[in-house]
Amino acid sequence: HKNVRAFITHGGLLGTQEAIAHKVPMIGIPLFGDQKTNIRGYEHLKIAISLSVDNLTRESVMNAVESILKDPTY
Repeated sequence: HKNVRAFITHGGLLGTQEAIAHKVPMIGIPLFGDQKTNIRGYEHLKIAISLSVDNLTRESVMNAVESILKDPTY
């Protein structure tokens, strides 16, 4: 949808490809497999923020959302 400002994802390939195609920045919470590698790569490209599931808090998610909404580079 054109009003989507951020996509919270586990970092799987299909969902992240769709976000990239629609130029939607991501907040990645990888769980297993290729997800961590995918999100790290996207973070390096400045199209995602990676959060660790082991240290996930309401505050960390809110900070990531706020960063994406306020930082015009995303």
